[in-house]
Amino acid sequence: MKTNKNTIIYDTVEKRIVSEFLKLLQSVGYKQITVSQLIINSQINRSTFYAHFLDKEDLITHLQVNLLTELTKDLPEVNVYSLNDQDIVRGRIETIINRVYDKKALFKLFYSDKSDGLFFSRFSNFSEQLLLQTDISERMTVPEVYSFAVIDGVMVNLIQNWIKRDFVETPEEFSGIVSHILPIMFKGIIA
Repeated sequence: MKTNKNTIIYDTVEKRIVSEFLKLLQSVGYKQITVSQLIINSQINRSTFYAHFLDKEDLITHLQVNLLTELTKDLPEVNVYSLNDQDIVRGRIETIINRVYDKKALFKLFYSDKSDGLFFSRFSNFSEQLLLQTDISERMTVPEVYSFAVIDGVMVNLIQNWIKRDFVETPEEFSGIVSHILPIMFKGIIA
């Protein structure tokens, strides 16, 4: 595959914008960041910034959605029948938890008051979309909206608390906690 020189330059500039944005997010917080600061710190012109992102909201959304997408990349498929296979369930949970831990600095930053305050709402919406892609909703004994609220709420809150506690448990310990809770919860809402 031949790589286009323009693609390399485009990607390099985007990485620089992202890097400077994350530095500013950490130091001054989302509300204080301006596109003007970003273009100065990234050493680019305004049109270059807008060739990559619509505005700072688009940039942070892009970063957060990409981070969440990376969590579930190449996971084994889950369905009603695989919920009974502890190896599949535990493997999925361990993979997600390890990926959160590997990117813990970003999770902490996006969860902090320096961010836009929308990360866990995006996380929750993302989790719901993942569940909708399975056949699990077809077998729910509780209306879908409430079932998703339970599953989503528990998983997102567990991860939030792990982050708040500064990842006190190792990924293995935390995976064990989640692996113990989720199957019990699923059994309560799936026939």
